[in-house]
Amino acid sequence: MKKLFVAAALIASAFCSVASAKDYSSTSFTSYSSQPLNEVTTNLTTGYFFSGERCKDCDSGSDLTVNVSYLRYLTDGWQVGGEGGLQLLSKQFSGTGSSETLITLVGIGAYNFQSDIKTSMYAKAGVGLYPVLDGTSYKSQLGFFIGGGKRFQIFNSITYTPEVRLEKHGDLDMGISIAFLNFSLFWN
Repeated sequence: MKKLFVAAALIASAFCSVASAKDYSSTSFTSYSSQPLNEVTTNLTTGYFFSGERCKDCDSGSDLTVNVSYLRYLTDGWQVGGEGGLQLLSKQFSGTGSSETLITLVGIGAYNFQSDIKTSMYAKAGVGLYPVLDGTSYKSQLGFFIGGGKRFQIFNSITYTPEVRLEKHGDLDMGISIAFLNFSLFWN
């Protein structure tokens, strides 16, 4: 675990160094009207499959997770889009004693504070349905998040995008999520 933390810290600091050391002023966008139209964020866009034991004396099970995050540029710094997720859990991993299919659907709005979207600080909010474990079963409950982050341009269409969110899912208490290794891909 310690090695994983050290490796993650080194990767994050390397990306920050590259992002801050390179001068992109000649390739930056100069107005909101010339922004890329589409953005996919990688930390929130995941594909994951695990099959095996989660503890020493547990039965083997499986977990298949697919999440997608997409934003489309509108005008004057505004972006809209959504996040969607599908998680298929075997009965060994669900926590309910039976297999589960969990769906997350969230509508998102974002505002960019600088005219160059690829180096902008931004605020983001979303509302939608989240799966919440309620005793012995999962229920889709209304939830929301508010947060923000900063983009650091690495290449012309790729940015390092760390993000912090305050999240409330259904009846659960407010929580915080921090995406350290978040990257965005832009295209028109």
